[in-house]
Amino acid sequence: MATAIGLALFFFLTFAAAAGAENVKVGIPSLTVTMLPLAVAKERGYFQQENLSVELVLMPAALNIKVLLSGEIGYASTVGSAVVAALRGIDVRVVMLFVDRPLLDLVAPPEINSIGDLKGKVIGISSRGGLHDVTVRRMLQQSGVDPAQATLLAVGGQGAMLAAVKSGRISAGLLNPPHNFLGYREGLKNLGFAGTYIRIPSTGLVTMRERLERSPDQVRRMVRALTRARAFARENKPQAVLMLKKFLQLQDEDLVAKIYDYHKRAETPDGKIDADLAAETIRETRQTEGIARDVPVSQLFDFSYLDAAR
Repeated sequence: MATAIGLALFFFLTFAAAAGAENVKVGIPSLTVTMLPLAVAKERGYFQQENLSVELVLMPAALNIKVLLSGEIGYASTVGSAVVAALRGIDVRVVMLFVDRPLLDLVAPPEINSIGDLKGKVIGISSRGGLHDVTVRRMLQQSGVDPAQATLLAVGGQGAMLAAVKSGRISAGLLNPPHNFLGYREGLKNLGFAGTYIRIPSTGLVTMRERLERSPDQVRRMVRALTRARAFARENKPQAVLMLKKFLQLQDEDLVAKIYDYHKRAETPDGKIDADLAAETIRETRQTEGIARDVPVSQLFDFSYLDAAR
């Protein structure tokens, strides 16, 4: 009898907590491995345990900050867009970072042996002035090739990029998972992991400063749930791979396991970056976007909620 009453009370409290949970929307640009903390926090119930009902809203990366500014979502995940927005006067804050390196490989046909071989060749990027553009230029420079000695061609999405490398339309292109691994299965060659050449934060938790002032406890709970999710994913590969498989909507478990391992190369250890990298990120973005305005690191990155969430 006592057991039955205890179970009834447990389910009542669980239902009551769920019924009273705060509704929170997080904008994500795509179903990629860098969103793993959000997927795990939902799947493991960490958000619910913080009395949060979180909905992941899929939208183009370019819209994340615009929709955040409109109030239709409470959080965004595109850190690069947040840096641009801050430089243009929008009061956003990055409170947590999932990765600090681009999850990209420079992939080429078998006859290209090194980055040095790309002198005078056509290299595919997603768009002008974006992460791909900056990354390819950095990889060329650090390999002794003047970027002016190669032609950078805007190809578009990852499917088009892979097809362009396979067809020979371009001599190399930046591919993220799973497209890089699919390319290797077809005999393409990895010329280098972009994260070896450049560190730049791209994915994390972004919100408006106004939310930090109005709902600091909610921000702490979001960060705490995501911190738990990141720890679980790191320490429990088999279960994390199953969650990632579901989130990415991929059936090939071996491929998903490779993506999981690859992701670990770019993860931040504690959800932060140091002040030097933060300042470099702002400086690089100003240069790439042609923005004269500057912002101090403290006006864009605020990791105090990570410490408070522990």
